[in-house]
Amino acid sequence: MPDDQISALVVHEQFVNSLSGLCEILKQNNVLGFSGPEISQSDTMFYNLRWYLISNLRQLISQMYVEHGVVQVLIDQPVDDAFRAGFEIKTGQLDADEVEQLQAEAKKHKLIDRLKQSIKWGRLYGGGGVLILTDQDPKTPLNLKRITSDTPLEFRSADMWEFYFYDQNVAGDLAVGMALGANMGEFYDYYGHEVHNSRVVRFIGKEPPSFIKPRLRGWGMSELERLVRSLNQFLKNQDVIFELLDEAKVDVYKIKGYNSALMNATGTANVAKRIQAANQIKNFNSALTMDMEDDYIQKQINFTGLNDMLLQIRQDLAADLRMPMTKLFGISSVGFNSGEDDIENYNAMIESEIRSKCEYELVTLLQVLCQKTFGKTIPDLSITFNPLRILNAKEEEEVKDSQYNRVISAFSAGLITAQEAKEGLNKDSLLPVEVDETSDALPPIGTEDEFSVKPATGKAGKKTPDQE
Repeated sequence: MPDDQISALVVHEQFVNSLSGLCEILKQNNVLGFSGPEISQSDTMFYNLRWYLISNLRQLISQMYVEHGVVQVLIDQPVDDAFRAGFEIKTGQLDADEVEQLQAEAKKHKLIDRLKQSIKWGRLYGGGGVLILTDQDPKTPLNLKRITSDTPLEFRSADMWEFYFYDQNVAGDLAVGMALGANMGEFYDYYGHEVHNSRVVRFIGKEPPSFIKPRLRGWGMSELERLVRSLNQFLKNQDVIFELLDEAKVDVYKIKGYNSALMNATGTANVAKRIQAANQIKNFNSALTMDMEDDYIQKQINFTGLNDMLLQIRQDLAADLRMPMTKLFGISSVGFNSGEDDIENYNAMIESEIRSKCEYELVTLLQVLCQKTFGKTIPDLSITFNPLRILNAKEEEEVKDSQYNRVISAFSAGLITAQEAKEGLNKDSLLPVEVDETSDALPPIGTEDEFSVKPATGKAGKKTPDQE
């Protein structure tokens, strides 16, 4: 190969090497947008993490709950809806009157209200609880057998921060209270009073991963933890709209010799005085008087695209919460969408995240009331929440008709007695009036030929005294 070709190859190789080195430098420093983090790398995820928990910022969360209505709605609304339809108490040891008496005691002691508030604190702070107050020493374990009908009883809701008042930064996983001698974690510090943990029914927020759990001292995460990004977008959008409203209309004065007048203090003062006088005249007299060589125009800002942006931000916030915008913002469904699918998804969230997590705690509190009301606890006591779906008037009447026909069919077939049939009719209010349950017979509703059934009989086919 000739020398001139060899020299050309050497120069070309040096140029290529220098260019590749420059490209590598530009790539590493992201100069001129040459290259950025690869899509398969974790750089973007690292950049979008804050690396601290707002669940530990009590002041911030408390102030957000007080000042922002959307935060109150996302914390309170699911809990209120979870208990809106009520629940049924099921047990084989109490009759209908005793169950009704137990429900009356629950209302008297505001048990459900205290329970709901504790769950709300659990969603807001990551933990809450119901404190059981009796005449027993709060430092001792709760003895249910010592509770009688004359025992003073109170249920008090509290958030997680109230259970270790003097030491709110305790380290450790299960140390949920300040270290009290050798019984670390056995007591809570409720505003300086030692309370045994058996007197507190706890509600834990969303459980964090094991890497995060020690930083939360055995409690859960706040619901606001996963909403920081979407909530910041919502608040920023409101701030931007508020600022744009102040600048919606801008007055522009074109004054001859304006720049020259600003060269000295006297000219500047005269220009300011002139504009002030023009604004006063325009505001009070709806007229503006100016020099013939001056000019005045008013520019108005058009808010285009803000509605679409706000809608997208609301959708992101609702998606993070698994709440429909009809519940979160009070926005009705549009188009052909009736909103039933959104409500069904919302009801599923309530069933899984609220109702299923508080059944045991609710039964535990009801057992305390059973001890006070009946002098004993009920081992087979359980609850069943009523369906969340709200029926319209037509659907409700159809359900009542079906229940009524079921009761009458069971009575006609001899599967239940007349008194049991009356109890079923009264329990579900299937008739506009309450049926007398004192007798074991139903009023004649027709002849035997019409229904082709025989009167209900007692044991061994014998008629009851009323039927005779």
